[in-house]
Amino acid sequence: MKNIVLLVFLLSQCLAAQAQWDLRHNISDAEKVYALSLFWSEAKYNFAFFDQTEVNWDSAYQEYIPKVLETKNTYDFYRILSRFCALLKDGHTDVSPPWDIFNSSTYIGVLFEKIGTHVYISNIAREEAERVPIGSELLKINGEDALTFIEREVLPYVSASTEHELWKEALNGAIYALLTDTVQTLTLECQTPAGESIAFETSLKNNPYEWARKRRPWKRVDFELLTGNIGHLMLNTFGEDSVIIDFQALLPELRKCASIIIDLRRNGGGNTGYGAEILKYFTDEDLVGSKWKTREHKSAYYAWGANMEWPQDYDSLSSEDQDWVKEAFETGRRNHWYEGDMMQFENDIETDKIDVPVVVLFGNNTASAAEDFLIFIDGMKREMMTVGQKSFGSTGQPIAFKLPAGAWARICSKRDTYPDGREFVGYGVAPDVPVEITREALISGEDLELKKALEILENK
Repeated sequence: MKNIVLLVFLLSQCLAAQAQWDLRHNISDAEKVYALSLFWSEAKYNFAFFDQTEVNWDSAYQEYIPKVLETKNTYDFYRILSRFCALLKDGHTDVSPPWDIFNSSTYIGVLFEKIGTHVYISNIAREEAERVPIGSELLKINGEDALTFIEREVLPYVSASTEHELWKEALNGAIYALLTDTVQTLTLECQTPAGESIAFETSLKNNPYEWARKRRPWKRVDFELLTGNIGHLMLNTFGEDSVIIDFQALLPELRKCASIIIDLRRNGGGNTGYGAEILKYFTDEDLVGSKWKTREHKSAYYAWGANMEWPQDYDSLSSEDQDWVKEAFETGRRNHWYEGDMMQFENDIETDKIDVPVVVLFGNNTASAAEDFLIFIDGMKREMMTVGQKSFGSTGQPIAFKLPAGAWARICSKRDTYPDGREFVGYGVAPDVPVEITREALISGEDLELKKALEILENK
């Protein structure tokens, strides 16, 4: 992902810093086996989505013991552990390599978008844009078909709950592991929108790039007034309580709008309560969000149920005995769950509400607590039409724990669904009005989702 398609550092985020790694650092074999075993054990007892994978977790653990012992340094070990983690296919379950082996930051110069079975450049360093225009298609990496290369060298290391999330992460942040310094290069071949074939040598750089297509500077909350007195409210995070203060400061402007677009496309989540607090200003209703459950293990019940067969006379048992049999049987198969409450927020905002037509924009990068915001909307009587692409498709409560050399790992322990039990983790929340990105829009820079939202509101 670099000058042209530094697909290797592809997974470096936008202009997110990437690292050069100390490849001499090597933890002991005992530490490697311990880290693998700890991750396996925490997932075995706590992971909430084994049914969304095809992995035999115990067999995979045995398979990876020799793999981790073959690694030559700490960096390679955590690459292999990340691959083990990725078998779980969950966006809230991951491995973060240790800062102890991080030397310096490096930057990428190309961003990509997968449309159907094609990968296109969605942004590029300004100095390369004339030679390699936005909208160019990535065809080959090091002489090999690009999709084949990515599927073999990148996707197996990416932890993601959905197919679209998997490719987003791979194309704009995961290929980084293939380049560990600024000396290594990749040969990338593209075809421009005009049909010209171009081959490039690409590498990482130590300084950030100026992008050919500038994005609006990121702010927690942003606002602009569009034609027709339509307010464009961008809620880009729920990660800080100050987002509520920023929103409240905009209330005088919002109350003047004929209609409003709430834009969550850059919102990766944070605290569900912060989003709920903002949504209260748009409705008189109390907010009802996702319900949740988590796996429950009682050792004695496991002992009773591990070898239990389902009793043929179950229906004739007392209700108390049926409950005992059911719990022991499920626990013996590590599939007994504690059912939590539904997420609910009382609407205690006493000020006048914003009662104008509202459209909500979201997309593949709308994640976690921002997806909870969408669940609230789904259950409201007050209409808010949604527009865009499927959301990130991952939320929950991860267990975080330390690993050798200062690394960290997370295991998602909580399973959220719609209040009626519909699943969205592993699928993504679907918009009312889907809008797919096109190559033509990449080239022109047209915001198709915003355009569709404006069309809807203009017809209200």
